[in-house]
Amino acid sequence: MKIYKNLIMSLSLKKIYSFFFLDDYKKSGYFNYLKNLYYQFLLSKFPKLQRAQFEENLKYLLNFEEDDLSARYFQTFEPNYTDDLNNYYKLNEKQIFLRFLKYSINTKLIKNKYSDVYDFAINRIKEPLEIIEIGGGIPHGLIFNIKKRGKDFCKKLNYIEADMLHAEFIDWYCKNNLIQFDKKIFLASKTPTINNINFNFVFAKDIFEHLDNPAQLIDELIANTNDTKTLLCLDLEHKGAITTQHINPNLPVLKQKLIDNNFTVIKKFQEIHVWQKIK
Repeated sequence: MKIYKNLIMSLSLKKIYSFFFLDDYKKSGYFNYLKNLYYQFLLSKFPKLQRAQFEENLKYLLNFEEDDLSARYFQTFEPNYTDDLNNYYKLNEKQIFLRFLKYSINTKLIKNKYSDVYDFAINRIKEPLEIIEIGGGIPHGLIFNIKKRGKDFCKKLNYIEADMLHAEFIDWYCKNNLIQFDKKIFLASKTPTINNINFNFVFAKDIFEHLDNPAQLIDELIANTNDTKTLLCLDLEHKGAITTQHINPNLPVLKQKLIDNNFTVIKKFQEIHVWQKIK
């Protein structure tokens, strides 16, 4: 037990819990799988990139828990920088890209918030998924399940996202894995359209609160859902006070639109609720 004394003493309770129960650094685990994909993607952009240097830099970044200072610089010297949210997100795209990789260390989080939703849809629909992922960053549910079961469950991915580094990564990932793929880019905070897209599964987490007109997106999902097999997996939970990024935090009011149009919740995964149209 003495060999663990220094380690335990140096960790907060949160870190202790994470270290022993949540973090998964196994070579066969999802984090190392996704980390290798990150490296291969960056190598395609920067052919001279050395894996050892990439690993060393990444290890430092993953353990560097200080707040990013760039936001403070802008708040101090250019206080209007958040007036253009698209520019704000673009400035922070590398931090966001890292954050999605950091999520993958916690396999329980990935399963509860992403993969289990995909598992449910695969078993419920019982045919290849024509997927719409809206503003999801790295589609952990898709990538985790491809690692676990192969890609036959995925007929096509329609990826709707702002123009950031992770969107470029998903483009690369789908092309390299021969996944039928269509990408639609929209400006940050601007509501995307989903007309003329075939789909039977929608995954939209942590996006509605960022949109200037989330009700419009709900209306389009309702209007374009014709097959009662189709599952809308949506995060419409309240996000607290209005902030720079959460411009529409009071999302539960959108649930009534779905109810009024004959949709009902058939399953709940924490903040993600699975909606299906009633016959």
